[in-house]
Amino acid sequence: MKDILLLGKKILADQSKVLKRFRTGEDFLEDWEDKGGIWTSEDGWLVGAERGNRGGILLSRDSFADDVMLIFTAASILPATRDVNAVYRAVWDEEENYLKSGYVSGLNGWYDHKSGIERFPENGLNATTTLYRYTPGQKVRLCTGAVGGHNFLVADDTLICELIDPNPVSGGHVGFSPYCTKLRIKDVEVRQIYAEKRNQNYQPEF
Repeated sequence: MKDILLLGKKILADQSKVLKRFRTGEDFLEDWEDKGGIWTSEDGWLVGAERGNRGGILLSRDSFADDVMLIFTAASILPATRDVNAVYRAVWDEEENYLKSGYVSGLNGWYDHKSGIERFPENGLNATTTLYRYTPGQKVRLCTGAVGGHNFLVADDTLICELIDPNPVSGGHVGFSPYCTKLRIKDVEVRQIYAEKRNQNYQPEF
């Protein structure tokens, strides 16, 4: 994993301590809570499926304080092509039986194969792009999380998106949310983010 260069910040990967590595085998429910969709384990991969126009939800049993990042390998399972999604700083609403708050980040989502980040519940705070297009079925290494209100999404060491939330959601659970799709996930870990300030300025180039 490479260092992540954000606007005004540098996340130092080697100094970002691993807080937890998660089970994805047959005993995955020791670490995870199945909140929606269909979740199984196949050959060491978590497999999540949701056929409805909503997100299946798998949440960590552990809750984490602020400034953590979720790192994992994922792939859509063909013919599914969309919404390779993660959640973090997620809080569950037992009455509504769905997410109460948190952030959703992912690839090939938002109905037009966009990649990006949104704050949940949907209130207009999101950042998406069509410039990165995930190739369905291929494995991709994703890293997503936030430093304070500075959210980010990285795919195979390439920064895809940043979202700065002036009123950030506080800590909570991490997890996954296949939205009307089917995907597989493995090699999951959470790290405590270690970041340094970046003093950025331009020098004349002509």
